This record gives sequence, structure tokens and C-alpha cells, in this order.
Amino acid sequence: MAQLPFRRVFKTLMMLSLPVMATGEISLDAPLQDFTIPGFGKDGFPAWILKGSELHYLDKENAKVKRMNLQILSGNGDRRIETDFFSPVAKFLLKENRARGQESVQVQGDNFKITGRQWQWDGNSRTLKIQQKVKVTFDETVQLF
Repeated sequence: MAQLPFRRVFKTLMMLSLPVMATGEISLDAPLQDFTIPGFGKDGFPAWILKGSELHYLDKENAKVKRMNLQILSGNGDRRIETDFFSPVAKFLLKENRARGQESVQVQGDNFKITGRQWQWDGNSRTLKIQQKVKVTFDETVQLF
């Protein structure tokens, strides 16, 4: 008796997934809402977590993210957040592991905060370039010499 409902459910699931298997890809015409996407390093550990209110695919290699929060992890498997990035709008170049934005960006770490506009992040080299209105604040004493 218990097998009959299982068979119906299984058969229905197979029929629903058939169009996906036939085309080989899933099309996301509608934006993702309130999402979280992890990114992994070459060592298999989580390297970053991307969160946002909306993600719109512009094409197969680019996406636009609203209310972006990009969390850079330490990369050694402990999932400790090393740096937090916030921006109202960002464009992600998915295959290149890069992001950029024309609007503001705020970056926070354990002892610093950076703000500015017109920014570029490279996940491969773990670098951030900010081109306008840059302000850096340290929460500890910095000895220059």
C-alpha cells in the first residue's frame, strides 16, 4: 500500500524533471530573491558567501545583484568572516570570479572600514580597487615608521 503513493510521486517528479534533462540547462528568467550563494576555493573550502535582495542574470556569465553583501572567508575551513563588502548594486562576472560597481561600497574587517565609489573586486587575487571618494578608518593605532 505504501508503495503506490511513492510510485505516483516518483513518476510525477520524473515527468516534471524531463524538460530540464532534455534541454540540459535551467533558465532563470525571474530574479532570485533574498539569496545566499557560496563560492569555493581551489582547496574545496568555502572562500566567500554572496548574499543579496535580488540577483538578475544578465547573460550566462554576468549577473546584477541588489543590496549586495559579499563575505570573504578566511579560506581555511573555519568559515570565519575575514571581510564584509556592502553595495547597493553590483555586477558579478561569474566565470572570472570578479565584481564591480559604480555606486558606493563599504568594506569592513576586524580593525578597519573602507568606503568609496566605483570599485572592482578580484576574487582570484583577493584585491579591491576603489577609484573615487575613498575613506579608510583604522580602529587601532597605526605606526608608520
